Amino acid sequence: MVKTRVEEPNDITTEALFIGALYAKPILYINYESLVKAKYDFYDEDVRFLYNAFEVFYKTFSQEVTESKVNIFMQQDPDRWKMYRKIGGWKTIEKQMDLADVNDAENYFKTIKKYSLVREFARKGFPVEKLLSTKHFHKMSPDDVINWMSYNISHISTVIGGGKSAIILGSDATKKIEEWSIEPDMGEEFPFEIWTNLFRGWRPKKLILDGMLSNEGKSRKVAKIAAYLGILKQIPVLILANEMDEEEFFAMILSTVMNSREYGFEYNISERTVLLGTYENEEQYQKALEVGKYIEEHSKIYFLEMNQYSDDDLKREIKKYSLLGVKYVFYDTLKGYQTDAWDTLKQTATLLKDIANELNIGIYASFQLSDDAKDVDIFDYNSKMIANSKQIKHICDHMLLGKRLPKNKYDKYQIKVAKGKDEWGYISLERNKTYYAKKVEKNRGGEKDLILVYEVNLDLNTWVELGYLERAD
Repeated sequence: MVKTRVEEPNDITTEALFIGALYAKPILYINYESLVKAKYDFYDEDVRFLYNAFEVFYKTFSQEVTESKVNIFMQQDPDRWKMYRKIGGWKTIEKQMDLADVNDAENYFKTIKKYSLVREFARKGFPVEKLLSTKHFHKMSPDDVINWMSYNISHISTVIGGGKSAIILGSDATKKIEEWSIEPDMGEEFPFEIWTNLFRGWRPKKLILDGMLSNEGKSRKVAKIAAYLGILKQIPVLILANEMDEEEFFAMILSTVMNSREYGFEYNISERTVLLGTYENEEQYQKALEVGKYIEEHSKIYFLEMNQYSDDDLKREIKKYSLLGVKYVFYDTLKGYQTDAWDTLKQTATLLKDIANELNIGIYASFQLSDDAKDVDIFDYNSKMIANSKQIKHICDHMLLGKRLPKNKYDKYQIKVAKGKDEWGYISLERNKTYYAKKVEKNRGGEKDLILVYEVNLDLNTWVELGYLERAD
């Protein structure tokens, strides 16, 4: 590698080892994507080129590094190919991979960041000679460097873990008002109109927690919303599942599309019929194939079965797929990893909210209500019904608590339905139908404590939003 600015502090060897570790184990990029600032962190121009090339390669070309794939990628841009050949091509990368220890990637990163900080201090005119000459410098971390010169940190351009300056709130008030008048602060539509209005759509950075009793359709609700966004609207979404496998989830997605009017099918073919292959006739079978082809052509749904779902596992996978363009993540089901301790549930919910903020994405997590909630009237539902931790209510942006309404209680309720603009009517619950009620326990987008009601068929996975549940007079 060529040293281009020998007068500045650097450790080019460690820079090369870090690059070697990335190419040897590409998944490491997920851990450092938001932390590395190539413009500041890589002193050597050749190393900086290899990092920038890797970043584009990983995000747009492949997450698997092989000689042939890297060579094909480099050739796609004449200037990139020229630079690649100039620095030695694959042989240079291969040598760095051989020398690097992927288990030392974190130490490589800290060393690179340390020198990056020192260079920035020096460029700002602050004396760094004393810092560099200390006998403990080689043991110092980036945080140690920051602490050493903490009173100068506001002048540093490089980034170690973020750092923001306070603003005068309202300094651009008129500009914001004008912007919102042109483009309202609304997120993506849900397959439920009332949800969209109440929550102002699914906005980036928002965490939605949706609680139901065990075996009452939590995952099917996830499938309903994920299909709407990932297939009908073709927005890249990710489903992380720790209770169901790929085939089970696909069957729910297939049933959703096959029987929902928004996709233009409404074939009334049950999930069980498809799974067992017990079609009534050839025509019904061909209809199923038609829906299958539609899904193949339109699906933007990533699915990952999480056998290991620690907080670190969740963070890694969400960041990975965010780089692939995922805008919304579904986690089914939110629960403690290898423990039922309440604090782990709160910790995971906090992690999901932090990730949503960091990556500017929306996250939806289903969770289980306590068994005691089965016998509680939906109008009396509150966060105490959460099986492990009511504290998660304070973390999320929107929370819903739901249950299947018992048929022997139908006469106690009525459904308020819209009949036109500002016109309302009431309908009774029918004994031959199944209804689910959802209480809006928390809502940072508008009203709360409303109870929404749906007509549901789990075998067809149809969820028809009807209106608001009220007590009968």
